Amino acid sequence: MEAQRYGNTIQGDSTVQTTVIDWDEFRKTVKVGDTISEPTRTLTVTDKVYELTASGQHFVIHVYVQ
Repeated sequence: MEAQRYGNTIQGDSTVQTTVIDWDEFRKTVKVGDTISEPTRTLTVTDKVYELTASGQHFVIHVYVQ
């Protein structure tokens, strides 16, 4: 599984804490309005949608950015 660098601004502090997590953890942790900084661009999370699988026992998380 690929690792993603995910920066999350700590509330009440101007520093950015960067953590390396896998994609599954990223989809669970990210919130609408968060920014993702990459070397060539900065993306903002615009939507996060939960969808049940056909069996109804699991769900898929879709994260939309722009």
